[in-house]
Amino acid sequence: MFDPIKASKEIKDSYIDYITTTFDMADTDYEREFRKELQTDGMVASGPFLDIGGSYETGHTLRELIQAQKASILFENLEPVAEKERELKLDRPLYQHQETAMLKADKGENLVVTTGTGSGKTESFLLPIINHLLREQEAGTLSAGVRAIIIYPMNALANDQMKRMRALFKNYPQICYGVYNGNTEHTQSKALAEYHRTYHDEAGEPIDPAPNEIISREVMQERPPHILITNYSMLEYMMLRPKDDAVFSGAKLKFIVLDEAHIYKGATGMETSLLMRRLRARISEPDSVQYILTSATLGGPDADGDILSFAEKLCGVAFQRSGIIRSTEKRPAMEDFLDFAPALFEELQRSPDISSVLARYHADFAPVGSEGEKLYALFLHSRLFALLRKVAHQPITVAQLRQALSEICPMTNEQVISFIAVCARAEKDGANLIKPRYHFFVRALEGAYITLASPKHLFLHRKHSFTSENNKIDAAVFEAAVCTDCGRMAIVGREEVGALHPSARKGLDDPSDFYYLKDSAEDVLIDEEDCADDATNDFVICSVCGAISTEADTKFKPLCEHSESNYRKLRKIEQHKNHVARCPACGFGSFRRFYLGSEAATAVLGTELFEQLPNEEVTITSALKENQNSGRRSIFAGTAQPQQIRKKLMRQFLCFSDSRSEAAFFASYMERSYDEFLRRRGIWHIAEKYRNSGIEKVSVFQFVDELSRYFENNRSFAEWDAGENQDVGKLSAASRSNAWVAILNEMFNARRGTSLVSMGVLSFAYRRNAQVATAFQGDPYNLSSQDAIALLELLTQDAVFSGAIDAGKEYTLTAAEREYIFFTPSAKKLVLLRTGDSAKQSWISGWRGRKRPNGNYYPNSRLVRLTRALGISDDEADAILEDYWTNVFKAETEEFVLDANDFDICIGGTEGAKFYRCKKCGRVTPYNVKKHCASVKCAGMLEPCDPLKDSAMNHYARLYSSSHSEPLYIKEHTAQLAKDQQTRYQEAFVQKKINALSCSTTFEMGVDVGSLETVYMRDVPPSPSNYVQRAGRAGRAKHSAAFVMTYAKLSSHDFTYYDDPTAMISGKIKAPIFEIENEKILNRHIFAVALSSFFAQHKEVYAGDNQTVLLNEGGYELLKEYLNTQPENLRQLLLRSIPTKMHQRLGIADFGWINRLCGENGVLEIAVKDFRGTVAEMEKELLACRRRHDDEAAGVWSRTLRNFRCSKDDNAGKKSLIGFLVRNNVLPKYGFPVDTVELIPDINAVGRGRALQLARDLQMAIAEYAPGAEVVADGKMYVSRYIRKMPGKNADAAWEKGFYCPKCPTCGQPNFTKDPVAGGGRECVSCHTPIKRLSWRKTLEPRMGFCAEKEARPVPMHRPEHDFKTDDYYIGDPHRNLIAKQIFEVNGRALQIESTSNDSLVVIGQTDYKVCPDCGYASETGIPLEHKNSRGYRCVNKEGNSAEYRLSHDFKTDVAKITFVTQEAADINVMLSVLYALLEGLSREMGIERTDIKGCLFYTSEDGCMIFSVVLYDAVAGGAGHVRRIVTADGQAFQRVLAKAISVVDNCDCDSSCYRCLRNYYNQKIHDNLNRNQASAFLHQWVGNMNPLPMETIESKPPAKPEV
Repeated sequence: MFDPIKASKEIKDSYIDYITTTFDMADTDYEREFRKELQTDGMVASGPFLDIGGSYETGHTLRELIQAQKASILFENLEPVAEKERELKLDRPLYQHQETAMLKADKGENLVVTTGTGSGKTESFLLPIINHLLREQEAGTLSAGVRAIIIYPMNALANDQMKRMRALFKNYPQICYGVYNGNTEHTQSKALAEYHRTYHDEAGEPIDPAPNEIISREVMQERPPHILITNYSMLEYMMLRPKDDAVFSGAKLKFIVLDEAHIYKGATGMETSLLMRRLRARISEPDSVQYILTSATLGGPDADGDILSFAEKLCGVAFQRSGIIRSTEKRPAMEDFLDFAPALFEELQRSPDISSVLARYHADFAPVGSEGEKLYALFLHSRLFALLRKVAHQPITVAQLRQALSEICPMTNEQVISFIAVCARAEKDGANLIKPRYHFFVRALEGAYITLASPKHLFLHRKHSFTSENNKIDAAVFEAAVCTDCGRMAIVGREEVGALHPSARKGLDDPSDFYYLKDSAEDVLIDEEDCADDATNDFVICSVCGAISTEADTKFKPLCEHSESNYRKLRKIEQHKNHVARCPACGFGSFRRFYLGSEAATAVLGTELFEQLPNEEVTITSALKENQNSGRRSIFAGTAQPQQIRKKLMRQFLCFSDSRSEAAFFASYMERSYDEFLRRRGIWHIAEKYRNSGIEKVSVFQFVDELSRYFENNRSFAEWDAGENQDVGKLSAASRSNAWVAILNEMFNARRGTSLVSMGVLSFAYRRNAQVATAFQGDPYNLSSQDAIALLELLTQDAVFSGAIDAGKEYTLTAAEREYIFFTPSAKKLVLLRTGDSAKQSWISGWRGRKRPNGNYYPNSRLVRLTRALGISDDEADAILEDYWTNVFKAETEEFVLDANDFDICIGGTEGAKFYRCKKCGRVTPYNVKKHCASVKCAGMLEPCDPLKDSAMNHYARLYSSSHSEPLYIKEHTAQLAKDQQTRYQEAFVQKKINALSCSTTFEMGVDVGSLETVYMRDVPPSPSNYVQRAGRAGRAKHSAAFVMTYAKLSSHDFTYYDDPTAMISGKIKAPIFEIENEKILNRHIFAVALSSFFAQHKEVYAGDNQTVLLNEGGYELLKEYLNTQPENLRQLLLRSIPTKMHQRLGIADFGWINRLCGENGVLEIAVKDFRGTVAEMEKELLACRRRHDDEAAGVWSRTLRNFRCSKDDNAGKKSLIGFLVRNNVLPKYGFPVDTVELIPDINAVGRGRALQLARDLQMAIAEYAPGAEVVADGKMYVSRYIRKMPGKNADAAWEKGFYCPKCPTCGQPNFTKDPVAGGGRECVSCHTPIKRLSWRKTLEPRMGFCAEKEARPVPMHRPEHDFKTDDYYIGDPHRNLIAKQIFEVNGRALQIESTSNDSLVVIGQTDYKVCPDCGYASETGIPLEHKNSRGYRCVNKEGNSAEYRLSHDFKTDVAKITFVTQEAADINVMLSVLYALLEGLSREMGIERTDIKGCLFYTSEDGCMIFSVVLYDAVAGGAGHVRRIVTADGQAFQRVLAKAISVVDNCDCDSSCYRCLRNYYNQKIHDNLNRNQASAFLHQWVGNMNPLPMETIESKPPAKPEV
């Protein structure tokens, strides 16, 4: 059984061990403080919390309702099977909310069923539908035609419901049902073949569908089912497809069901609302349709108004308060309060014979009941259970629960777990007594902060100063960093006005300085190469006040008023490229702040979670009974004994990330990192095997051979989809290649603190050294035998660490394997001496010392080793190196590579194995030369140690020593994947071929994955509703307890809920709010209605969803002709489909919308031109090849052309017309971003079924898909390289341009315009002074998206790091729609708040690109003279001509502008802090997902002064109605948001700002500017009565100029 307490403890301990191993500190004081802080309760882990759930109040049974004539009598005939086998049991009481829904629906009411997870919401709409169908059957009116459409947010939910339908109606052919989604085949023959492939009986034979299950589109068109199950996207396409019109035109529609209605918010809510209006416009009797919405709990009666408003806006019809149906939790009355020993529940958990256990304890209160009923009765007699219900009314930690239950009788954690597990098995009338779910939270580190004075302190919360409890010690607190190699400490900050100030991390552009803490004058022995020791980097700092100055300056003037005893000496680190701060003490490591990468930390947690899951199930059977069939007992059986039956289990979990890019990368990262664990785990166990056999040394070849067999026997690297049938030769080859990778990786990384060598598991010895070591044992060197061999080994190891090593003839590394081991795909080489050109080649390392022009040697570790050990000069040492090269390496070529087969492996823990630890830097080494540390930059001395014994607390040692050797298969499951690939991975997961799915939101809602018990969230979900949905994927199997682990990353949102987990576990879910005014979304629905009408009249253009007629055969021109006639039936359909208030604005009556579809810049016009232009370009290239008789190239172009064009004569299959229209933003996208562009991995595969779908909103795409950006999808990495051009345009006209001034010279406001900037410049949007033309830069808007480089790359172990940043600016729009403008007097000051829609902002990239005008090739560094276009052929631009641009995207959305009329608003730091406080406040008060709103500052002129206005806006282009809610006539909405913003900043205890209050990933650049105290002081001044001043409220007025 999975033990959540044990698992939580092991995960926490493993996480802490990982942290302390990663940040291994040489300073024992800081190390001790660090571990103490980490172990503090709640510091890095919280919980587990137990949520016991429960059952719900019941009403009548179906049979009773039948007898009362409230339900059809035909329910009795629906399932002609025994009661216990029925899906809908006649004699089991319905939940009250199910019964209420059925009765109210029967009266014609529209319903909102808002109940908890697992409350049987499905029955709440299924019972009314079935009851209606059966009533029709009774009346003889049940003809063909759709009566109910059940709409799910996604395919997986629809497929889930189909399982239920099959069980319900398998014996009732009168009711037909069917699912219509992307996987529904068109023809019956294909559908039947797919059905046979998917569904099998117990013997594995394919089964046929029931006669009343409609499985194909063609049958559905002929005979529409009574119950149609679909999702909103497919309903959209059904309304578009001409033949599917029969499904609606013949419908006698009674019910429309929207399941999981709470997800219909923002853009998804707007899209679905419009879809509902269009559906009503299509059906013949719209007023007869009832709507049933099911949702997670949306609050109590006080939320009824919001719920009704939401339902009416979503469906476009009226709802009544009486139609809101809630569940009531059932708390069956206790029958007694008896005390039972905890041992009873432990026995019940273990024993298969519950009756005998209960009888022994005199606790069987239901003698004739089932096992579940016996337990149900037991707990209703148990005082412990009564107390459980009392204390666990909301989520409670297991520790708190144990403490409470122990008041009755002392209990251990294990006994509490057994008690809860047995509780979960108690049931009566199909209802569980409780439904337990455990919730465990882990959080990221946000740095470490230290004092320098004694006693030393270390904190894991951001501080600037420290005062002891007795107020005797005052000390400055500094952010700490630690060397990744030797563990020495440094402090981080930025020197300003003679003091060291905190400096936040800012991605790759980190301006912070690192100061190494010197222990003594000898601490820095050898300076970095080419860096003179002129003392300019030697500093002194005061540990009390933080004053800092160079050491030289302190000799002439005091540093500060404090005593010199408080001073510490520092060495400022000269940072190299990429801001790497190399440690001057060891020379190998670099200083790292105490932050964990999200991927590494979550992979560690995921790995430990995976390891904790049980891989077998042990069932204890009762004693064997006599053979019931023969009536005799076996004469061989002996005494009957209980038996243990072991069943192998597949360890599985679902992993969620909020971002599809994060989910995609994590799938690859975790699988590959687990492969690395398996490799090292294999080495550990083979070494252990040799150790246990007394073998001290084996050759590398022998070790690899044994390791290969180990991997092969354990199938450690078997392919996930090969199963047990994988080709033996292929598995053997994979095992051997991984064995070689494992050993070479270990050799190259042997000096690292996390290596198996440092843990004392093994070491490496170059066999040739033993033969020549005697050369150092006599005169003049007189080394001992041990010292001589160790010295030579250190010399050889230096060569190994250069990467100049391979497996010789035994194995050849691939480029990807070299990249993994040596961090470069190029083979590393060693030469005798680096000179000339070889000195500039990074893959070449020199063996001998290289001399400077002055005759001195550059630093060379081998020279240092020889001079230190032998007491000789550098020249003598260099001569020895040359001698070694010639006579030991015996290099036969100029470039030399060591052969790993020339090494032996010495097994640690055996008699001959010796290891040593440096007393100073802590480095472990098997090589001891005169007791000197193996690091040439360390002056420490060695002492003997047993690292194998000491590694008990080492995270990696615990991980590698595990016995689990089977692989971990984890696959991405996001919207980036093609649908068939999503389905393939999902089915493999359900069939237990895959261990984990790394999901974005694709698996969030309602999917039943059977016995899954574990969910892992890599970030805190945006809202409690998302959390409930994700957590609800676990524990859906009967009697199972779910375990949910959540990682809180660095963000205010995540840390807020980490500090208050119950607010997420059982938090309030608010009814969604949206406005249907987004013009981009409305346009797509207009286009969908028009295209549907056109295809209905011109079925030949639709051509069975084939794009060829529209694009290749004049179909587009036919569409334009049709629209230009302005058909009256289309006009009327649009008037019924689109909200009345938007008719005039969108040109519904006069067909003004046609220009937006087919005009010169219409979306479809551009898409068609792009397609035809690409075809023309290919035809031109093909013709050119044929003219020059280049048959090979002509063949390639011909195939490429046919595959792209897919005309009827090309014989290249077909491409989806609907897919073409969706990709090009013509049709609705349902929840996808509004303004999307694609990164096309392969231009020739566009439109193919298996093609990836890499689409992002342009706001994000100009950063995430910018040229050079690396994007991971389905296990491969794609590098963006080309900016696609507008069709039919060349050179400078191929892209939309803009002009950007980063900073107005007068006021500092950034400016942007699409209009050309004339010679006289252009007026600033804020201060109105002219900005000269030279101050403006050109921008380019990538409206057509991007193309990737031709070849995909392997996914690296490090997260793609290209750091493309963007800035958002408010630019105002003269044609915006001013909704309301309010002016208030608050505490004697003026406050202006206005809301606008259709207002303008711009996103500007911070990177300058050189762009090829011919093919769109773009790069930061320039255009190569020879480069290829996106199709892989040479570009005609051979001169490297280019123009320089930044990327930009201007968009319109809803805006709220808040102007605090006070001079304090002129301080940019104060107003930035206010901005982020208000964003957090608005999000939390209004229940808006934080990612759905953004903000910026805008300079405003008030009373002759320039101050900053706060601009809040909806993130979705076109707006979603979020931020406008802050503007109300009485100002109270603003005051509520203000109060919440103040609580955000006041309830944090940091000194300035942190991830609990104002910081997040996206505002890294201004972390140092944010100050919660400044925000608090400012905002408190505006708390008070909102007294309206003369005010203007404008609705539907002509466009107004923006206020400036």
